[in-house]
Amino acid sequence: MNKNIPLRSLQIFESCARLESCSLAAQELCITQSAVSQQIKLLEDYFLEKLFIRSAGKITLTDSGFELRQRLAPVFYDLNSVCASLVPDMSSEVRVHSYTSFAARWLVPKMAKLKLEYPNLNINVGMFQDDIIMSDMISDIFIVTRECQDGYTIIPLVEEKLIAFCSHEYIEKHPNISFSNLNEQCLLYSKHKDYGVDWEGWYRYNNISANPVQNKIIFNHNMLAVQAAIYGQGIVLGLEQTLRVEVDKGNLVKIDLPCCYSGLTYYIAYKTSRKRDAKILKIVEWIIKEYSIS
Repeated sequence: MNKNIPLRSLQIFESCARLESCSLAAQELCITQSAVSQQIKLLEDYFLEKLFIRSAGKITLTDSGFELRQRLAPVFYDLNSVCASLVPDMSSEVRVHSYTSFAARWLVPKMAKLKLEYPNLNINVGMFQDDIIMSDMISDIFIVTRECQDGYTIIPLVEEKLIAFCSHEYIEKHPNISFSNLNEQCLLYSKHKDYGVDWEGWYRYNNISANPVQNKIIFNHNMLAVQAAIYGQGIVLGLEQTLRVEVDKGNLVKIDLPCCYSGLTYYIAYKTSRKRDAKILKIVEWIIKEYSIS
């Protein structure tokens, strides 16, 4: 293997592997199929490994080819990201990923307003349940509870303040909910890997002893607990900004009970290398502005 890295050959290989076709790669790169074949042969000679198996006009990656593709994919993605950051208008798409509840109950209802302000931007919304290692292979903008990660600019968005909510149907059946009759209510518990069970934290925060035989239903995600509250099954704890949409629709009502700070802070994050990307900064600033007035 010589020391001169065949960069053009790597680019052509990546295109062939991604498109699973030498002819499509030739079209994408505006070269001939013969030139593609020559560059792949050059790369196979460089590695002394067969990278493709050709059969009936189709190409299949060998084990060596598959490993090379896996290693090259993030490299080429990062190169594209660098170019995009230097030429901000290269793409009109911005990917925003956040926790399930935040995406479904805050981001999605805000999409129409966002499109009115930035009609030329295409917003790609995704969600995850637990904290993830951020990567621009996944998204351009993240909403997370991680305070830091190398290579990322991370800005505080909101400290999690849990407030009690229930449906109008539930409050009609259980009027005047208060400390004094909380033991008579059905509490909708949800678990979180970072701060445990929300109502248990609420009791600790407010220095109240929990009823050992409290009527309760336990869920493994707050989204499920909120849906149960909407169906009139009990009282749920939630972040006011993310449940505002349910309050505005008349599905939930805020109860006059003490709040609870969970200890978590939500942050908005994007890769520092893309700090000159105007479209990303527009969405980051818009989310911060909208969340502050929610």
